[in-house]
Amino acid sequence: MKVIMLPCVEGGIGHVSRTATLARALKRADPSVEIEYVIDTVRLRPPNVEMTVQMGYQPRLLPPISRQNREAVTQACFGDADVIVDDTARYLLPLRAGVPRAAWVSIPIPPVGDELFGDWPMMKQMDAIIWAYAPLVAMPQELSLVEDLIVRTGPFLDLAAVPGREEARASLGAEPGSPMILYAVRNFPFTREFGIRVLSSVYGAAERLRRSSHPGLRLHLVAVHDREELRSILGLEAFPDWVRLEGVVPQADALRHISAADIVIGEGTSTMHEAAALGTPMVLVPGPISETLILGEALGRHKAAHSFLPDAVSPDALEGAFRAVLDRPGETRAMVESARSLVTGGGGVEAAARLVLDIGAKRRTATA
Repeated sequence: MKVIMLPCVEGGIGHVSRTATLARALKRADPSVEIEYVIDTVRLRPPNVEMTVQMGYQPRLLPPISRQNREAVTQACFGDADVIVDDTARYLLPLRAGVPRAAWVSIPIPPVGDELFGDWPMMKQMDAIIWAYAPLVAMPQELSLVEDLIVRTGPFLDLAAVPGREEARASLGAEPGSPMILYAVRNFPFTREFGIRVLSSVYGAAERLRRSSHPGLRLHLVAVHDREELRSILGLEAFPDWVRLEGVVPQADALRHISAADIVIGEGTSTMHEAAALGTPMVLVPGPISETLILGEALGRHKAAHSFLPDAVSPDALEGAFRAVLDRPGETRAMVESARSLVTGGGGVEAAARLVLDIGAKRRTATA
């Protein structure tokens, strides 16, 4: 069976990592399954190609489509698919007309809302729609129009191989008693203005803590696309030795960083889900899109994390949140336990994998 992953690539790397988590679950369930990736070059942010390669896949690149090339392009990118799984890329569903034997499964993001008014003809044609969110994120009422296609799995989590905190810290060379703050920069997927505000606030708050009560604190910046750009934004002649920078890392390494951290800065939903499930304290600065704001607000409302609206992000605000996490361990433990209970449970990625395999098998039988 050939499964083609079609993640959204116009934003951060979370859609690539989520489909990669599903790909690993598919291989565990059926090692004979073949996985390929298709990347839409029209809406592409380059780090997503790097992320896909880091996951072990050389993606097929979907070029701009015209009346003249659409049949050839569709065959080249999707012609051998048994199942196409799109993660927030359902706008490409019309290409299915060129590969009618392929099944199509879609993973939307909330709130869907008014998007469904324009998209319902496409969503009605899906073989299934996977709702990959915890119950604290309410399903939009508009999805009742396609209720018969929805499978509620909960977040995709694949954490069995992630080392515990102490092992993870040792593998990263973390010094005992040195708090670590982790922020995945990811080339500012939620607009440059927002990204610069978050980066500057995180760095400023960390610097203040080092000058006062936490002189051993370390800041880890990962998924860094351009070190010189970050240095210029922060107005530094050089990065100090307490800041560690890494590029886009494989998902296993990203999860190891999350496990090792004392505080994770949560912008996107995948980071929020993974940090919560791993029991790492979070300070949430949700990117200014509905999906992340809904999840961040819900975790904050349930006292599972410190959460800030975009306009409230500042060095002062983050310094206060960092101090609360580091200096009030009792409250932090309660937050961590609440966060874990809110995002875990349900069938998760294993249920999603079984669904994809079942749909693929049925489609192959029907085609035969």
